[in-house]
Amino acid sequence: MNRPRGNACRSAPGAIQSAARPAHLYLPVTTPDGLASDAVGVSEEHGRRIMASLPRAGAVFATGHRWWWVVPSESQIGLNWPDTARYWAGACLPAPAGREHAASRARTAPQLIHWPEDAGPYTHPILLYIAVCRLAGVSPVTSVTPVPSGLGQG
Repeated sequence: MNRPRGNACRSAPGAIQSAARPAHLYLPVTTPDGLASDAVGVSEEHGRRIMASLPRAGAVFATGHRWWWVVPSESQIGLNWPDTARYWAGACLPAPAGREHAASRARTAPQLIHWPEDAGPYTHPILLYIAVCRLAGVSPVTSVTPVPSGLGQG
């Protein structure tokens, strides 16, 4: 198994904290572009069912009874995630150096549940969204407004 490394996941500055989302979360994830990525948290029960249903799962970590799936940044745009999931925009940020990095790891040490064989950390956000909606018993809803035709022509 490839060992993930390089990025710390924590709440974005000014983000609202909730009981479903830890105040600090270190997920040792290296993203292909080196930029921040997001995470989707679901219950352990739903996490196990989602893992079995997806054709490919990216990096998945557990904190307590919540499983966190790493997804590309801005995967929430146009999607209405059900209440059973917690979308954490900006969850995975480049790791701080030195002592601050070690202190952030000590606060919350998530358990690696799954690391994909192809080393890409992301789960496809649309497939994850559909699986989460199915388990929540709701229909997937998108809110993307179509771009008017003729834009950019001139």
